[in-house]
Amino acid sequence: MLLRREVARGVEILSIRGAVSDSDAPALLNAIADAAALSPRGVLLDLSATDSLSPVALQAIREAREMAPGWPRPALLVCCSSAEVTAALSATLPVHKKRQDGLDHVDDRRSAPRHLIDLASAAESPGRARAAAADMVATLHLEPLGDDLALVVSELVTNAVRHAVPPVRLEISADADRVTVAVGDGSPGRPVAREAADDAEGGRGMALVDMLCAETGVRPNPPGKTVWAALARH
Repeated sequence: MLLRREVARGVEILSIRGAVSDSDAPALLNAIADAAALSPRGVLLDLSATDSLSPVALQAIREAREMAPGWPRPALLVCCSSAEVTAALSATLPVHKKRQDGLDHVDDRRSAPRHLIDLASAAESPGRARAAAADMVATLHLEPLGDDLALVVSELVTNAVRHAVPPVRLEISADADRVTVAVGDGSPGRPVAREAADDAEGGRGMALVDMLCAETGVRPNPPGKTVWAALARH
């Protein structure tokens, strides 16, 4: 097995050439884990030049889905022209015939209630974002999370407006377990944590977000990024 790593559009691409045997499976699994740990948009496993995959290697790829489960965390996708491999993996992972198809669909996700709003880099944008959060709370009966959701939305949008460049887009999505807030902006740089002085009136917002949320993260979205935070519903 020969493995080559590339990066395109914020996606880690692992290209495999030759046969993948049982003994290659641990190295393949480690490579996927290392790529996912970088918090990319996704990990694309390109198997178009792979001669064959052993049953153990196929099972390793299936298990790797847990490392990259999809939005807002990285997604694991496969690019493969083999009908046999496609049949073996498609029940577990998205499988595409061409690399470009995988790159185009890396942000696909399960259908869930979502609220999208494009925001200007302006002082009134956090207020508009809080209103959108209130609509989501009323529509989905999320009242127990209302105050926390408003704070998270306000902080993420405020940071994007103050410290990043347009375009700014807010997405609030909900499933059975979580409500996820994601704010995209046009700046590639990751947010920098700042310690607020004891007598400072502000600067503690992101610390509160970290305390309230089950998980937070940053994912590339070239030319910018997306900062996200997930609140547990239960």
